[in-house]
Amino acid sequence: MLVFTLIFFCAILYYIRFRRMRKPLYEISEVLPSVGDLPVLGHTHWFIGGPEKLLSNIKQLANLVDSSGGQAQIWIGPLLYYVTLNPDDVQKILENCLEKDVSYKFLQTWLGDGLFVAPVDLWKVHRKVLLPIFHNRIIEEFLPTFGEQAAVLVKLLEEQAGKPEFDIYKYITSCMLDIVFETAIGEKMDVQHNPDTPYLRARSCVMSIISMRLFKAWLQPDVLFNLTQYAKIQRENIDFTHKFTDEVIKKKKEQHKKGELLKEGKKDLLELLLNRDFNFTNEQLREHIDSITIAGNDTTALVIAYALLLLGSHDDAQDKVVEELKSIFGESDRIPTKEDLSKMDYLERVIKETMRLYTVVPIIGRKTQKELKLKNFTLPAGVGCAVATFVMHRSKNLWGPDADSFDPDRFLPENSVNRHPCAFIPFSFGSRNCIGRHFGMMVMKSVLATILRSYKIKSKTINRLKIEILLFPVPGHMVSIEKRNP
Repeated sequence: MLVFTLIFFCAILYYIRFRRMRKPLYEISEVLPSVGDLPVLGHTHWFIGGPEKLLSNIKQLANLVDSSGGQAQIWIGPLLYYVTLNPDDVQKILENCLEKDVSYKFLQTWLGDGLFVAPVDLWKVHRKVLLPIFHNRIIEEFLPTFGEQAAVLVKLLEEQAGKPEFDIYKYITSCMLDIVFETAIGEKMDVQHNPDTPYLRARSCVMSIISMRLFKAWLQPDVLFNLTQYAKIQRENIDFTHKFTDEVIKKKKEQHKKGELLKEGKKDLLELLLNRDFNFTNEQLREHIDSITIAGNDTTALVIAYALLLLGSHDDAQDKVVEELKSIFGESDRIPTKEDLSKMDYLERVIKETMRLYTVVPIIGRKTQKELKLKNFTLPAGVGCAVATFVMHRSKNLWGPDADSFDPDRFLPENSVNRHPCAFIPFSFGSRNCIGRHFGMMVMKSVLATILRSYKIKSKTINRLKIEILLFPVPGHMVSIEKRNP
């Protein structure tokens, strides 16, 4: 009996201490508006369901936030989030809150302290070292690789020409994997001809489990997740992907040590890292390379596939792209150069409008490290901040009554001059924005230009979406293609 009494009083003392430590959070929650919450559960019920239902719930909740003035508090279990659709607040958050939110911990199991998920102190040091290897001049040296792999893609798509609709994303993502592997580690993987490899299956498996865990509350605590079969499956597949990258790094470091790598000419990103005056450990190299290959592939492949879907259902826009490409290339099928890409003004607007409508990273999560003064109040340290980019990019308050429609001319210079810098943030914003944004834009232009010079695209309007970390159409990226006349 005495033991139970002691346990009871210890629990009471812990709860009192817990409440006292979190007093600033409770105080700010009394100031912030709350929408759609339930007693005890808070907003947890909005984050239950399958990928399609979950995205629908998030959109509904965000609309409630929008109608309440564009800001609100969201409680998910014991975690408090500040959600804002106000570009001024978003700018302050992204410029001042550089620590990633706790939800990114599931990716850290795989990517460790790679640049995408690294703690702030480490991120600051490593970003400074990595930034020069993403200089525009270096990325432009890979343009032949972009064009060569896009040409392989066009050849493989011949098997679908004149046939019923098919999921083009599978082709695009294989092309992007070949591009990313060759630019990141100098390896010609030939994924386009061999898409079903053990390594790619392992990658896909890990992504699926992380996505499931991110949106299923009962799988989030490590103690519960480790009791499931998914923990063992995830660990085995992560180990498999790590082994692959470790072997590549080991081989490259041995070549570097023996002086076997090229002294002149184009170098892959791993070679450039080895040439930097910074002593990365093998583990750190693997974390950065894995982060580059994962982030560089999935996001750009999705934007390319969405752009084709949109152009396939908007013949007028597709015709304008093709006319622009004819003015640049004539009848030539040559690989796009830097000068060619710089002339693709309309195609660039199409890409930007695609990223606005189908922001593939729908939510950016950050955490306040210290007090953050916003317009009407101050957030205490320790509050999660959720920037709902997918909702902001479709906000009628920011983009007008036709915010849901496809209009590339929205990004004409004269239509963009007064736009808030945080109204459109497909590559995030501030010092922790996407380090590969120039790479992404150049590769998307190059691949899209190569496809559209060869094929006419037809598709249906996108009606149903789902969230699996990134944003996907429920039926897939379904298109039909026909060869263009020579």
